[in-house]
Amino acid sequence: MTLEFKLGDVLEELEISMNALAVEGKIRPATVSSYVKGDVSRIEVETLVSILDTVNRLAEEKGLKHSYSIEDVVSYEYK
Repeated sequence: MTLEFKLGDVLEELEISMNALAVEGKIRPATVSSYVKGDVSRIEVETLVSILDTVNRLAEEKGLKHSYSIEDVVSYEYK
């Protein structure tokens, strides 16, 4: 089992920093950093929802048509 965390790619697409996501989403900066670095030991559903709600709101504010989903932040591969 392999989980790949891709939040860093999403932040690049939106041209926002980890700190901006943390502030906008009211998420601890260390938590955002762990999702970007892939150093996550436990996935909290509430945190993941907050991340997705925030990136989708920011994307909408930037006029982007893309809607982000769980697969854009975390992917799974069976090995």
